[in-house]
Amino acid sequence: MSTGKFACSKGKRGEQEVVRLLQPIVDKVFEARGLEPVKLFRNKNQSALGGYDIDGIDWLALEVKRQENLNINSWWKQTVRQASMEQVPVLIYKQNHKKWKIQMFGYLDCDGKRVKTKVEISLEAFLVYFEVKMIMVLERGGVESR
Repeated sequence: MSTGKFACSKGKRGEQEVVRLLQPIVDKVFEARGLEPVKLFRNKNQSALGGYDIDGIDWLALEVKRQENLNINSWWKQTVRQASMEQVPVLIYKQNHKKWKIQMFGYLDCDGKRVKTKVEISLEAFLVYFEVKMIMVLERGGVESR
């Protein structure tokens, strides 16, 4: 197998793994409200047309990287560039035999003011955030999906 094909396959497997992590949360949140869950899916046109890697939820622009050689600053710039103003840009990345890591914007309290900054959080923390955000979106009447 060539290196290029292996890298594409590895990236695809990483995206599929992230969908498998998030879909049960989507299902749980929607079904608890008597709604048909939206389905998350890989953006198969990401290379040709650009865009983030996982589709299905309009408020989330999720970029997935499954690579040994880290290029986090470049990936973060790509993630932010691909997100619209209404979307939360999220970079999730993993090296072999290591845990998933997440970069996204967070807010620091500074004497009563909120300062927006890039933060790195664990997968576990992101999954809690993702579930709470899904609940908030649905409670505001938004069934935001593609």
